[in-house]
Order: sequence, then structure tokens, then C-alpha cells
Amino acid sequence: MKALVIGGTGPSGYQIVERLLERDYDVTIYHTGAHELEFSRPVGHIHGDPREKESIQRDLKGGRFDVAVSTSGRLRYVVEALAGQVRKLVAVTGEGIYDGIFARAGQPTLPALIPEDAPKVTDAEKDRWGYMVRVGEEKVWELHRQGLFDATILRYPYVYGPYAYHPFDWYIVKRALDKRPHIILEADGLTHPHRGYSVNLAHACMLALEKPQSSGRTYNVGDERVLSLRRITMVIAEALGHTWDMVDMPLRLSPRRNPYARVQHIVFDLSKIKGELGYKDVVSVEEATARYALWLRDHPPTPGGLEELALGKSAFDYAEEDRALATWKEGLTAMGVSYEDYIASKSRPIGWPRAFQGDMRAM
Repeated sequence: MKALVIGGTGPSGYQIVERLLERDYDVTIYHTGAHELEFSRPVGHIHGDPREKESIQRDLKGGRFDVAVSTSGRLRYVVEALAGQVRKLVAVTGEGIYDGIFARAGQPTLPALIPEDAPKVTDAEKDRWGYMVRVGEEKVWELHRQGLFDATILRYPYVYGPYAYHPFDWYIVKRALDKRPHIILEADGLTHPHRGYSVNLAHACMLALEKPQSSGRTYNVGDERVLSLRRITMVIAEALGHTWDMVDMPLRLSPRRNPYARVQHIVFDLSKIKGELGYKDVVSVEEATARYALWLRDHPPTPGGLEELALGKSAFDYAEEDRALATWKEGLTAMGVSYEDYIASKSRPIGWPRAFQGDMRAM
């Protein structure tokens, strides 16, 4: 059995290749060659640019595969090149297809649980990237209906794990490694960003490849449980043996923006993939978060490199952060609240408002 993975060296792509090798597939990866990884067994390599139509058509011409997984590149060009050359295709897209996923404060937001049939981006001028994700998915279904391959689409949330292209967790991990005494959590860290650990996403991909009922279906995928930014921060600190003050600050006033701090909760509805394919996490979200924190500790991004720049040019400008915190403390003092009492209050359970406690005891 022959398998092709478009990408194959990213966070979930690497894990997908390993699972295909475990099943004795003859695996080939198609990628730029910019990042080379060691796999448990030899894999074939096709080097090219999976973002350019001419390169894709030239590099994949004449190849025959039993299964293919597209995790990288421009999907509409990839699937055109694979039409009639592969039996089963799993196409990975993402949250960007949903209209309003990157809403700013004051704009309409998505439902608390985002189902697969939530509104999609329709305006290329408003959101070209999200619109092109939609175009790619439509091309998949066009070719699927023509019988040129059997397709399933998986929509990823934010992907974390070894080799992640945008290591959002590094924003927290580096601060812990630098022994920062505090960390600012926008909106008290209460927003919930859906994430997908690379191992869990690869498991979902294998279910889509192997379960016949996945044919012609689109699934949201991601970790079963979604941690708040505050909980993510706590798990990372605990894994690295660090403690700090977690300081609440309004999103618009924060001098740095934690990449997980969003203006709305982003939580996928996973009921479809769980009900139809029996998806369950292979690794719990807490364990996955801790594992990745330790991996980043041992494999830190290059200072000032592309991975760090993905977090923002001044993501680690601690001097500006300290100035903002000093101003915040002055504001607390003006309100008659000491910083120490403010931090201590964070560890107390919120409970019910005092006015309701009597009524609750009577129930």
C-alpha cells in the first residue's frame, strides 16, 4: 500500500507519517525540503513547492497512491494534481473557513460551539485567506463527486506539538524559563482557544482514512477538552517547576498580546467526529500541554527566528511589560486595593454571590 503525505514534516504531518509506517505503508512525503526530519523508517521524498500550481503538477505527475493526506500547500492545486491518481484522500483545512473566526471586539462572533455547518467566509476582500480555504474545500468536493477520489475533510483548530510552525506556547514557556515573576493574562485568561495536539490530530486523520463512513464527510477535529488561557498557563508553569503572579488586564490595555488571547471563545463542536468515527483523545490536553512545554524547553526556537517572529516582534519586550504592570499597580492603589491582596484574591474560589447564598442553602 502506497501513501503520500503533502507536508509531512510539520506537527501533525510527522505524526501521520509515523502512523502510516506503523501500518506498513510505503510512504512518500512531498515538501519543500526546508525542514528534514528523521522518521522511524525510511520514507520517500519529493521536493518541490506545494504552494505553486506548476510545481505541484510537475512533481506529482504520474504518481499513483492508495491514500493521500494533504496537510500543507494550496489545497485546490494539490487535489487537482491528485485527481485520478489516488483512491482515498484526507484533506486538512482549518478554522479560518468560518466567518467571524478572527472577529475583533464589537464585531459579530461565532456560536459558543462551532458546528461544521456554521457560516463560511464568502467575501474575499474581507478575508482572502478564509475565502481561499473555502475555495479549496469546494474543489475537493467537486472532484469527489466526479469519482476521481474518495474524500474526507478535517478542519483543524490551532495545532500544537513538536515542530509546530507557530509555537504559541513558547510565549508562555520562555517567560517561565526566564523566571519571570508575573505574567499578564488578558481578560483574566478566561477565554477558551480550541487547540489540537499533533498526536490527537494524527489519530483523527487515521480514523478518516480507515473508516468507510468518513466518505464525503467534513469533520471538526481537536482536543476533546478545551483549556482556558489561564489553565494553559498554569499547566505549563507546573510542568516547568515555575510559579508566578497571574495578572488580569483588559485585552486592549495589554502591552503584549498573548497569542491565545482572543476576543471570543473558539470551541469546535466535535460531536460529529466522535459520534460517526468514535474519536477520542490519545493524549489528554493537560498531558499534551505539559509534554509540549518540556519539548520546547529542550528544543527552543532560534532567538529572533521565524518561529519567534510569528509571536510578534516585541513578544518578549519585558521592559515594556514591567512598565505596564507598574502602571496597573498604581491604578489598584488608587482604587484602594493592594497588589498583594489583588493577587491573593485570584486563588480564592469565586462561589455564589453572598446575596444568593441564603437562598441556595434553603434548597
